[in-house]
Amino acid sequence: MSGSRKKILHMTPPIINNGVYKYIFNHMEYINRERYQFDFLTRNAKALEATEEYRKYGFSIRSFCNTERNNEAEMRKEISDILSGEYDAIHLHTSFWRGFLIEQIAMERKVPKVIVHSHSTWVDVKDDKKREEILRIHNAYKKEFDFRYATDVCACSRLAGDWLYGEQIPREKIQILPNAINVEKYRFNFEVRNELRKKLGLNDKIVIGSVGRYCYQKNQSFLIKAFSRARVYNKKLFLLLIGGGELRDELKKQIADLGLKNDVCCLNWQDNVSDYFQVMDIFCLPSLFEGLAITSIEAQAAGLKCFIADTISEETGVTNLVDFLPLDELVWAEQMVQSVQAGDREWKDKEIEMAGYDIRTAVRKLEKIYG
Repeated sequence: MSGSRKKILHMTPPIINNGVYKYIFNHMEYINRERYQFDFLTRNAKALEATEEYRKYGFSIRSFCNTERNNEAEMRKEISDILSGEYDAIHLHTSFWRGFLIEQIAMERKVPKVIVHSHSTWVDVKDDKKREEILRIHNAYKKEFDFRYATDVCACSRLAGDWLYGEQIPREKIQILPNAINVEKYRFNFEVRNELRKKLGLNDKIVIGSVGRYCYQKNQSFLIKAFSRARVYNKKLFLLLIGGGELRDELKKQIADLGLKNDVCCLNWQDNVSDYFQVMDIFCLPSLFEGLAITSIEAQAAGLKCFIADTISEETGVTNLVDFLPLDELVWAEQMVQSVQAGDREWKDKEIEMAGYDIRTAVRKLEKIYG
């Protein structure tokens, strides 16, 4: 439809610093850009234009304002006009159902590939009433979803597939697209570790780290409380948080209230996050839910011991570095206290690659779907 290059339109959520964008940008770096062109459809064009990837790749951004619920007719017109750009595929990245209008329009316009891609297993909303209403809508639409609305259904994990598609889509029809990484980028580097630990003043510390958006889902408040208990027994423990999001100020207040201002560092997003994995001795992921956290794969690639909440799919544990723990502060505190500072780390490249999380393998799988 579009000459020598196939045009792929990614429909993405408004929040930029999350796993969906990391997934797309990781694949964009390694996909054959002479064969595929990526465009973006979003309600947050300004934030996307501010990313390093936009400056690097110069992709096109299409924005839309209306929603299916507040003005279906206007949204239908907006989406129809955008899809008149003769796309070869529309790749819809989602976490829960609000409706099928975009999928329906794409199928009506005979877009060759309409790909729905599940990235989560729950609703990232802290307010109980709002979450219950979203769940009610999600579950109602979930029962109605079938291949009238997509040519391909995908998920980052089996649990994420079950969450979005339910029983009416057989598991064998769901294509698993792993949240893959460049494994070599995260391989343990002793020089990087020493240099950055010196810069951060962490030379003699046992660094417990966590990377993720500061939000309800990622559950950093729990981790801070568990760390506070652990530090009573080991004063060398230090907590390094990296992220950005709506709960940052709330978490900083919690840290101050617990008297931990000198023992916890709450950083914004870092462009060189792979270097910060070298600084850590232990990686923690206490999320309430995940599709499949890319950061957990990155931590294992860095050879880190990983404590991961047992609320998360066991698919996350692709190496023997992972311990799944119940969300109990005392259990996590005990594990932190018992841990010792890392020495030489094991390389887990082959295990991660064999599990399908190497970016080059994942790109080939995605290219096969795009055609």
